[in-house]
Amino acid sequence: MPAHGITIIFSPYHVGLRDHRVGNGPHRLRSLGLIPELEKLGVNITVTEIDRVDTFEGEIGRSFEILRRISKAVSDAVNNHTFPLILSGNCMASAAVACGLQTKDLAFIYFDAHDDLDSPDVNENGYFDAMGLSMLRGESWKTLMKTVPGFEPFDYSRFLYCGLRDQSEVQRQRVIDAGMVSIWGDVEKKVDFPRELKAQLERRSYSPALVHLDLDVLDESYGKVNDYPSPGGLFESDLIDCMDLVPRKSTPKSLTVCSFDPNAGYGDRIAAIGIKAIKAFVLSLQDTGVLSGN
Repeated sequence: MPAHGITIIFSPYHVGLRDHRVGNGPHRLRSLGLIPELEKLGVNITVTEIDRVDTFEGEIGRSFEILRRISKAVSDAVNNHTFPLILSGNCMASAAVACGLQTKDLAFIYFDAHDDLDSPDVNENGYFDAMGLSMLRGESWKTLMKTVPGFEPFDYSRFLYCGLRDQSEVQRQRVIDAGMVSIWGDVEKKVDFPRELKAQLERRSYSPALVHLDLDVLDESYGKVNDYPSPGGLFESDLIDCMDLVPRKSTPKSLTVCSFDPNAGYGDRIAAIGIKAIKAFVLSLQDTGVLSGN
């Protein structure tokens, strides 16, 4: 059954702080016309905003309350037969999305320069978002993850990264040991990301899929997307082609767009690329029948 419209889940948070650093990314995408651009495609748009979590204790308490609310919002979108598009500051939002999708045997297609697979034992940068996938795997923050509606440890046997590159040797090995497939970014040569992605998506099924777009997957030549830019990433044409390709070779159940700090560098430039990428994805959803028109 095709989704009848898109529910945008608007979560402008960075480590539980509203409108802070990457928490401003959703605002910039919205202010530069994302919603009107999608409506021009004949898509019905509903916006669900994650309310303030100021009364919860500390970064950890606020962050997990955001995860709980995102999970519920995603479930509500699914139950209303709409497609969840999550505009988030925090990249760990996808851990909540996976819980809220209510989908068994979920695959993951991640556009990201970073693996987000750290556990507290190996994390070096102190960045809570770096642990989202280890949390979802049931490896870390186990007690609090049980409070997220729909949580159960997820299997990463059908997990595909595209653009992964900014890692320590320990992080890289953890991805390999987990059996996750990666199309690695490379600073020494130009990677044909769309061609490699197509080959991987044809090699095995990645349906149904959670799709995650961390905008720092873009090459650092576009300017700082956030505090962790890196060379060897996707160019604009790569990203748009890849986002068009994913619904043609898999069945997406959601899209998360995250980790964009518009005040870190060329905010309007990055936002414009992000909007083009989202439009390419939505057009492909329509072409493949995942998303119906008005």
